[in-house]
This record gives sequence, C-alpha cells and structure tokens, in this order.
Amino acid sequence: MAGNHDNKLTMDYYISKFNYITYILLSLFAFYINYHFSNIGLFPIDTFSFFDSGYLITQGYHPVKDFWIISGIFGDYTQALFFQIFGNNWNAYIFHSSFMNMIISVFFFFFLNTLRGNHYLNLLLSISVAILCYPVAGTPFPYQHSYILSLLSIMIFYLAIYKDDNKYWFILPFVMLASFLSMQLPSGLINFLIIIFILIYSITFKSFFFKSFLLGSTVCLLILLIYFLLIGTNIEDFIIQLILFPLTIGEGRILGNESAYESANLLKKMTLRGTIGHFKFIIILILANLISLILYFKKNKKFSFEKKILLNIFIFLCSISFIFHQLITANQTFIFSLIPILCGLYLIQLIDLFSLSEKKLNIFFLIFVLFVTIKYHQDYNINRKFMDLQNIDLNKSIEAKKIHKKFNNLKWITPHSNQKEPDKEINLLKEAIKTISESNLKEIAVVTNYQFFSTLNNKKIKIFNRWYIAGNNTHPSNKENKYYNYYNDKIYNSIKKNNIKKIYLIQTYSNEFDFINFKDQLKDFCFNRVKENEILISINITDC
Repeated sequence: MAGNHDNKLTMDYYISKFNYITYILLSLFAFYINYHFSNIGLFPIDTFSFFDSGYLITQGYHPVKDFWIISGIFGDYTQALFFQIFGNNWNAYIFHSSFMNMIISVFFFFFLNTLRGNHYLNLLLSISVAILCYPVAGTPFPYQHSYILSLLSIMIFYLAIYKDDNKYWFILPFVMLASFLSMQLPSGLINFLIIIFILIYSITFKSFFFKSFLLGSTVCLLILLIYFLLIGTNIEDFIIQLILFPLTIGEGRILGNESAYESANLLKKMTLRGTIGHFKFIIILILANLISLILYFKKNKKFSFEKKILLNIFIFLCSISFIFHQLITANQTFIFSLIPILCGLYLIQLIDLFSLSEKKLNIFFLIFVLFVTIKYHQDYNINRKFMDLQNIDLNKSIEAKKIHKKFNNLKWITPHSNQKEPDKEINLLKEAIKTISESNLKEIAVVTNYQFFSTLNNKKIKIFNRWYIAGNNTHPSNKENKYYNYYNDKIYNSIKKNNIKKIYLIQTYSNEFDFINFKDQLKDFCFNRVKENEILISINITDC
C-alpha cells in the first residue's frame, strides 16, 4: 500500500512538472509567433496607434487631456510602461502586443484545464488561439486589446459562476474596465451582457456572491477618480471623447451617413450570404450551440434554468455580439481566434448536457481546429490579409532601420501610394525626421498618421490626434457634427497654451489632410503653408 502511495505521489509530481513546462512553452510560442509576424509590413494609421502616444506619456503628456482620442487610454499607458522597461524602440512596441497574445493564450489554457481534463486537446486549442489572435495584426491595436480583454472577462465570468469563487467576482470588474478603456467596442456589448446575466443569475439563484463584484467595481471607480485628479483630466472631455462622440460614429456607420466609411453602411451592405461566407465557421459553432440547447430542452421536456444553461445562452449572445461588432465597425477582421475558443466551450457544453463520449468528440474537434487554424494562418498571417496588405508584394519590403535604428527588425512596406517604391517613402520620411529634428523652434506640432516622430526624435512634439481620417471617423472634421466647434476650440487652446509656431503635416499619400480646415482651428492666427517635400508640409503660425 505504501508503494502505491509513493508511486501516486511520484506520478503527481511529474504531472505537475509537465503542466508547468507546458505553460512556459505555450507562453514562449504565443509571444514569439506574434513577434515574428508583427515585423512584416504595416498600415500607418493602425500600426502606430500607441507608438508616439505611449512615448509622450513618459514625457508628461496624457491622452484625452493633451490629445484627442476616440479609443480608450489603456493601450497608451500599457505602451508607456513597456517603453519605460525596454526603451523607446520598435521591439518594446511589439513586446506589448506579443505579451497580450501570450496572456489570452495562457489564460484560455488555464480556463480549459480548470473545466475539463484533456490536457492535450486543451493545449492544441490554446495554440490555435495563439496563432489566430494577435498575429493577424501584429502590432498593438485598440480593437484587439478590447477583444482580448472582453474574452478574458467572459472566461472570468464563466469561472465565477461555474466555480462559485469570490476571487473571480472581485477580479471581473477590473478586466471589464480595462477592456472598455481599450476600445468601447466590442467591450461595451460584452460588458452589458455580463451585467444583465449577473442580475439574472442573482435573481434566479438567489445568490449574493456579487458582493465581491460590487467591491471590485467600487475599487475600479476609486482608481478612475484618483486618475482624473492626479492627471488633471477633465471628466467632460473624457465622456465626450470616449462615449458621446464615438456614438455619432456608430450611428453613421449603421445608417450609412455620408461621413461614415462607405463600407460601413450596415443597413445596405450587410447581406446574409456575405456575413455567413465571411464568418461561416464561427456561425456554425454558434448554431451548433443553439441546436444543442434546443435538443436538451426537448430531451428533458421542460425548460430548466440551470447554471450550465445560463452560461451557454451567455456564450451564444456574446458570440453574436462579436460578429455584430465586426459588421458595424467595417474594420479589419480579427475574431477568427473565436473559433478554437468556441470549440473548447462547445465541447464542455456537449459533455455537460448529453454526457457524450469525450474521446470521439476530441478527434472531431482536433481535425476541425487543425483545418481552421491552417486556413486562417495562411490567409491572415503568412499572406498578411490584415492591415490591407493582402495585395502587396511583401518581397519588396525594406529594412526599416534605414529610417531609424529604433525600427530594427521591421520589414517596411505600406499599402499606400508608395507601395511600389518603399525605398522612396523611406527617403522622404528620413528627410521629414531630419527637418523636424533640426527645427530651432521649441514648440512644434505634428499632424500625421506616421505616429512616431516624437519617439524617433526623443522630442516632446505636440500631437492633436491619435488618428486623422476624413469624415468624422476619428474626430469631428465636418461642420455638421455637433462636436465640431468643441474640437476646434480644444485645438486652438492647445496651440495658444503651448505657444506653437509651426505645425508639420506628414502625409501617407497626396492631399491626405485637405479635409482639415485650419482656418477654423487657428481662428485669429495668421499662417502660411510651405511644401517641404512630397509628403512634408509646414504651416507657419504668426500673430496677425
């Protein structure tokens, strides 16, 4: 008997060691695969979302207060932390996104291992998430942050109910807040569903566990208030930039207003055939989930609102919300990592509801996940379909360190007018960097979607926006928008307060910023425009 006991202890020891090693290897893989693909090609307006903003935070500037944003502040401050640790360079930038890819992959592995026992299939599903999640974008991207943190919120909520564990209830509001402060969507939809289902659960099961959730929420609120006080951020600015103005964008994209992306006219562009074709594997799993619930109720000949039923309905609605979000934003598609996640959840559902043979199910899901992973890895990672790079000859990429040593490892090519001549684009950017670095003026501003001039020059250069797209897509650029004057006043006050004498426009293509009405923004200032080179224009400001 003693021998058997010793053997069991030895076996448990080796299993725990194996699990430990598996987590380490998965972490390294998830980190590396994103790091690798983040270095191949770029789309300026999205690729550099947090590059300068993260650096400027380390220099005392802050989002909302010092420059206009329509996404949250979480990515900016996270990037500032990575710059502080690893230095102001490209590697520190993509370490950020690679770390996020590692977090979602490892936590999903932990999540599955907590709920079911097949370690090997759990690992395969988690590897699939690592391949299909962040590498499609590569670089830090607000929608990706929001998506990943929303997934974490869903998993934590699931564990909180499944395990009746207060620590999950306490952690949940922190992750929900971080997801919303990354990007309002899809986090807003998911957070809304979580709150609704918390209420349903508390009423149905007469459970008061959520005291921990309320405690966590209170702490989150206090942290946010302390942030406003310490940074000096105006709460009105925060609400307008992160809630009220983005709502005008959402309305335009659904109704097809002239100011919205043409592709975002949801009421005209959303077709059943197109939606099913693009999201077919996700939709198959959503429908399978729904059919399984119906069959379960039919089998039991009654509707019983059990925990497992509540959770499956919750997952069903969250999945639809992710697809809906992708449709209304008309943005880059990044939710294919939802497929292995839904596979893992659906497998748990089938075992819970029907007590089916896990072995046969494992084989089916193994084949399905392998096929899907290979397909989307080829399309979105290897062929770089994300970031509008799918029609670009990636072999023409140039070492970005030619622009600056801080861009070491990046293979530079963009999907703009310079895609056939990336060396020309690089030379023009080098000229722009040199011109700005040699400027004798202490206070200058830059308007560009190449958001890296402050970081490369180690210079606290004023920026007004994170992005610049015509038609109220990134800021109120049309007079029809009710926040147009509010925005222009903010820019004018910033120029006046900082005594800015020159604004540099660095364009990714010709006439990119013709939509900006500097007469309204500069008001009683006099100014003249000078074309420095093909992409660089300077606006010289003088008192009249």
